[in-house]
Amino acid sequence: MTRILWRQARTGDHLAYERLFSLHVDRVLVFIRARLGKLREKIEPDDVLQDAYLSAHRSFADFDYTDNGSFLRWLCRIIDNRLRDTHDYFMAKKRQTVAVPKSALTGPVTALHRVENRECVERALQQLSDEHEEVLLLRYFEGLSAEETGRRMKRSAGAVRNLTARALVALGKHISSDAKS
Repeated sequence: MTRILWRQARTGDHLAYERLFSLHVDRVLVFIRARLGKLREKIEPDDVLQDAYLSAHRSFADFDYTDNGSFLRWLCRIIDNRLRDTHDYFMAKKRQTVAVPKSALTGPVTALHRVENRECVERALQQLSDEHEEVLLLRYFEGLSAEETGRRMKRSAGAVRNLTARALVALGKHISSDAKS
């Protein structure tokens, strides 16, 4: 399934691209939670997921599918690299005595809290489909769990997680294209 979606996504099929990333969201979130360690106090797993998906989006053209599991291993390497960078950032911040920027992550939740990025995130949210906007608002702005969001949207928790992953990818694309212009 992953290989087929990867091939279709490489040809520009946006639905296949979103399905490819959402197919792995549950396993990736488990991986993130397991790797967070002490960073758990400073960042949210969903911010790490969004940041990793945005990095993956930027380098997707360079990824080559080699075997079963290669896509997931690639995502996990990206996550490890982002977590290592974030850990280094917080360690350096701890050693500094002068004020430093709030966060090294570019996730939608973290970005919204930054004044300079608020307008960019708001514009990106407005460009999303109604269901993508709704799921992100329920999950990240109202703070509902996947189960609570599922009840509100009349979907299963698993469907909400998949929809959230697709919405995060779409949001990342809009933020990225907005930043370029």
